[in-house]
Amino acid sequence: MVRPACVFFLFWMATSAWATSPTDSLRNALQNTTNPEERLRITIALADRLYNTDPLQALEYADESIQLAKKLNSDSSLASAYSSQAKTFLHLGNYSRALEVYQSVIQLAEKMGDRYWQAVAYGNTGSIYYYQRDHAKALKYYLQALDHFAAMNATHDSKRMLRKANLLNNIGIVYDETREYEKATRYYAEALALSREMKDYEIMADVLNNQGTEARDQGNNALAFQRYNEALEVRKANHDLLGMARSSHNLGNFYLDHMNDDAVAERYLKDAIAIGQRISAWQTVSSASGLLYGLYKDQNRHKEALEALELSHRMSDSLFNEQSTRKIAQLEMQFEFDRKQSQLQAQQKEKELYFWSGAAVLVLSLVIVSLLFVLQRNKTRRSELEQAHLKLEKINLQNDLVLKDKELATNIMYLLNKNELINTISEKVLDIKQQVGPELQGPLQKVVLDLQSNLQPELWQEFEVRFQQVHEHFYKSLHEKFPDLSPHEVRLCAFLKLNMTTKEISAITHQNAKSIDVARTRLRKKLNLTGTEHNLVTFLSQIDKAG
Repeated sequence: MVRPACVFFLFWMATSAWATSPTDSLRNALQNTTNPEERLRITIALADRLYNTDPLQALEYADESIQLAKKLNSDSSLASAYSSQAKTFLHLGNYSRALEVYQSVIQLAEKMGDRYWQAVAYGNTGSIYYYQRDHAKALKYYLQALDHFAAMNATHDSKRMLRKANLLNNIGIVYDETREYEKATRYYAEALALSREMKDYEIMADVLNNQGTEARDQGNNALAFQRYNEALEVRKANHDLLGMARSSHNLGNFYLDHMNDDAVAERYLKDAIAIGQRISAWQTVSSASGLLYGLYKDQNRHKEALEALELSHRMSDSLFNEQSTRKIAQLEMQFEFDRKQSQLQAQQKEKELYFWSGAAVLVLSLVIVSLLFVLQRNKTRRSELEQAHLKLEKINLQNDLVLKDKELATNIMYLLNKNELINTISEKVLDIKQQVGPELQGPLQKVVLDLQSNLQPELWQEFEVRFQQVHEHFYKSLHEKFPDLSPHEVRLCAFLKLNMTTKEISAITHQNAKSIDVARTRLRKKLNLTGTEHNLVTFLSQIDKAG
């Protein structure tokens, strides 16, 4: 069962008089003022307002606010501006840039002795590491953030206490996923008590759901059932439709896997699908319909099983298309921002160049020879700037091509998964065909033919070709260093090179996770990776670079 927990980021929001103003009013005010301090407050507010609707413009406003804060020597404003920039990078999925910016926030906060900014930056850094599946670093930064919250003694500040509740919940999730259940229980309990005290029902429901998952993982089905139900009731009372869909999904899955009550499981899963379709929660609809397919298949309810499977496929296709579109848009915005940043830097350098040229002309106006020398030097520098700009554009175009190849490789892997699934379903339908009467064999044969017509047998070969286009030296380096690897092991290396998880590989190859873990262990031995200090994915990601 997929763990439903997710950690929260501790976002800071602007608190100036401009923070609640409409976006258009902020833009008009920005156009009508030249006061640096006023422009600083407005650009920070705009960056916070636009980070999730217009990330590119949010980054531009954040960049302007950073420059203004530096000119005004305002460390507190600079921390705010950096936080806005990091939040936008997080929305774009650019974790590496967000980490860099949060490190700047931490340094500024330490310089100012501002524990609140340190808590926010440490907490969000921990969440970034959590989503990169680095539990050790995530926990390290979470606990540092908690230390700063504890030192603030901000019990009178409701917003800060809610961020602390989120942080306690995040720490509980990490301990839960690393099977340190006693610690997870303690932090979940603190988070639940604080959220109840602050009357934040969203956090309360999330913590209750996480406690249910923890109890389920420890085999305490009674407590798990109680917590899942409590989470659902809280979400119902507060009309949290997304939370209700997720809770219904969790209860349906729980009844299916642990209570052996198919009727109740079916009811909860149908509720999850109905609510999910109403609010466009396609991930929940896809997962719930997939579970219903398994339930109907086990009960030999073939028509309903086929309907559930078709719904699951439609939702999966919609999710894939939506995620692909969002990723492409994010990459385009990131590319456009980087391009504009390069232009601004080039323009700034050119302005500085003209300034110094003018100063040189004023100082050396009586020395014609020196003036000519300065002009020639300026011409050379302009030429160098143009060449550097052209070179940067070329690099950006090359990076864009690589990204498109990687997108194509991802699409091929999706189609491979679809092929494998069609084959599996076809085989199961053929098995069913042998067990039914003659009147059903014809329709079942037609279903098999329809499914087989959607197969694309050449996809594995196309995946190999596209993978080599993106990582052209990988296979060569791998075969040179480890010639005794089998084709299946080479393919596993390719999946791990793409940083795919065991679950993702299992979904494509339709092998169970245990088989894949065994294959990974054998692969480590063949690659001579001994001890826990050697990471298999890191090793494979560097093999063609080292070669």
